[in-house]
Amino acid sequence: MSLFPKPRHATAVATLLVAGAVALAVVGYAAGWLRPEQTAAATAVPATAGPTSAQLMWRLLLAIAAVCALATLCGRLARMIGQPAVVGEIIAGLVLGPSVIGSVTPWLFDAVLPAEVRPNLGLLAQAGLTVFMFTVGADFGRIGRDRGAIAGASVAIMAVPFALGLLTAIPLYSTLAGPAVERLPFAVFIGTALSITAFPVLARIVQDCGLQGTRLGSLAMLCAAAADVLAWCALAITMAMIRSSGPGDALLALGLTVLLGAVALLVLRPLLLRLSLRYAAAVPTPILVLLVLALILGLAAATDRIGVHAIFGGFLAGLVLPKGSLPVADVAHQIGKLNRTLLVPVFFASIGLQTDVTAAISQPQVLVAGALLLAVAVIGKLAGAVPVALAGGLPVRSAAGLGVLMNARGITEIVVLSAGLGAGIINHSAFTVMVMMALVTTMMAAPLLRLLGPSLLDRTPSGRSPANAYASGDATSTIS
Repeated sequence: MSLFPKPRHATAVATLLVAGAVALAVVGYAAGWLRPEQTAAATAVPATAGPTSAQLMWRLLLAIAAVCALATLCGRLARMIGQPAVVGEIIAGLVLGPSVIGSVTPWLFDAVLPAEVRPNLGLLAQAGLTVFMFTVGADFGRIGRDRGAIAGASVAIMAVPFALGLLTAIPLYSTLAGPAVERLPFAVFIGTALSITAFPVLARIVQDCGLQGTRLGSLAMLCAAAADVLAWCALAITMAMIRSSGPGDALLALGLTVLLGAVALLVLRPLLLRLSLRYAAAVPTPILVLLVLALILGLAAATDRIGVHAIFGGFLAGLVLPKGSLPVADVAHQIGKLNRTLLVPVFFASIGLQTDVTAAISQPQVLVAGALLLAVAVIGKLAGAVPVALAGGLPVRSAAGLGVLMNARGITEIVVLSAGLGAGIINHSAFTVMVMMALVTTMMAAPLLRLLGPSLLDRTPSGRSPANAYASGDATSTIS
């Protein structure tokens, strides 16, 4: 029996949870439970001591409940209007932050997400982010056998927006760069951010638009997966440059990362596959869950200690996950599903807390920079993808469809932006406008594909494609 509600009941459940959380917050604020100064006075604790552990716990649990409920509700509403659920969940995070509730009803903002629980939400968000990258790596591993045939296409699709991003970063350095970052890491980061495609979101769009099994859908899935790996490599280089004290340390961090990846893929992966095929069926499910989590967290800790970022360890864990063992694959799917329901919404809330749209649009230079980045992001993907599709024999409409699909950035883009903000590569204004860019490019994908018409539904001779595998539930990720 599934632990998750059926889709037709999820919207009603989420609505009730949101209403209950808001009502509880209002009552709690009116009664003084959520006012730090009254709570401190009532418990005779000095104001400087902060909340007790018990107070912090129930406030944190209330915040998580409100975040998850609102994310589920907004995700369902987005699906009802033909958008991926992740669009609604990103909007839910923005609503919970200073852009909406924080500016319209500050008391409700402080009641639902009080200042003392925000650091804890940030830690939970990072954990959810690492597990999400595990699901991305696992999904890529499923189609890894096909990536050699489209390596050139993937490089072209990534290279054009990457190069345009490098050029665009030059005039935007003074407006969007972090306080201490140099020009080269900033430019490489902007190029990487503009070249990202959200593979899990793309898979959902391919399914929703009826493109699974088509030449366009198959090419889009393969190119997005391979191009994203190239983008992650570029991001790893950037993070090593930023988090190192000099060129020598950066080269050491990159060398250790390459060594860790080689050992994981060439030694650990076949070893885990052999062990899983022999023993996994006899191992109790709770033990398998612990082993998979240990793999994720162990590699995440290793890459973070090396000096890149924990998300790369999560991604690497997904790549080395034994795909031939059904018990292991099922456990990984359930971990991804739970993470998608509980911790990924917390990640979106943490993004919303760092995004202040009102402050960003009040600065003309930031607004112009955001418009420029949006234009370059869209044009770059089209300029990279359309020629590749035409050279591959696709008609003009399908070639344009590939460019549209490659523009879906979604949560993967926000993962990159979060890493850049945390490392000080970009400032909060850049983070805000680029989050909005990710939201807009994701929202425009499905409507534009429908506008291009049914000519995109050109079925491939081979029956099963990566898109089919994803849509039928074979893939690990549950991003929609």
